[in-house]
Amino acid sequence: MSLEVRAIGSPSCGGCHKCLSGKVAFVVMGAIEIPVTATRMILCPTCGCKRCPKASDCQLECTNSNLPGQEGSIYK
Repeated sequence: MSLEVRAIGSPSCGGCHKCLSGKVAFVVMGAIEIPVTATRMILCPTCGCKRCPKASDCQLECTNSNLPGQEGSIYK
């Protein structure tokens, strides 16, 4: 068994949209790839808001807001 340790806010947090981009959750019928980001709700680890810029990119600051149109958020 191996243990992987990541620093909080590192470029590869593994939980934001940016870090999960391009990763496949599973393949249906051998041809249809389902992206990881389509299989779960991606939330900011600090405030829990989906529209917070930190949910889109772990290197951005948390705004503690769920308002649409925030700079850096994928929900513009």
